[in-house]
Amino acid sequence: MLHRIVSRSVVVLAATAFLASCEDNTEGTPLTPPPASTAVTVTPIIPEGGYTFKDTTVTDGENTIDVTIVTPNPEFDVRFPDGSAAEGQVITFNLNLPGLLQQTRDTVGTEGLVSPGFWVVGTPCITAPEGESCRPSQRLIATPVAGNTGYIDVSTEPPPPPEPEEE
Repeated sequence: MLHRIVSRSVVVLAATAFLASCEDNTEGTPLTPPPASTAVTVTPIIPEGGYTFKDTTVTDGENTIDVTIVTPNPEFDVRFPDGSAAEGQVITFNLNLPGLLQQTRDTVGTEGLVSPGFWVVGTPCITAPEGESCRPSQRLIATPVAGNTGYIDVSTEPPPPPEPEEE
């Protein structure tokens, strides 16, 4: 008989709790909004006229080497879904071909911008036993912790020679 009394009490208590959770909360404490999404969109910033190559010399104190860099330094705009700057988000950079980046990670600033710094491009062609293999472009990839990856492609094909001037 005791279990019947306890069982009825438990049922009444559970029903009361359920009904209390369904009460109107329009005048009570507002519900906490869900946290903002941390998924971001990474968009390359392409300069007017595109990216070009520049031959330069790099010295590390003892050694000096001639390299080709992409100019200007690549830059990406990183935004949350609501369009605000994704300040504080970490973006990782890598290349699809041999090359060198000044840094492989950067933190998004207050304006939503991030950059790997300078980009030294490697040779687009490799010699293998089967012959020479070349790729028509090199790609810099910017990857967020969560969200859409951005990338910049630069052509490895030399530009056509200038047209001769007519006299």
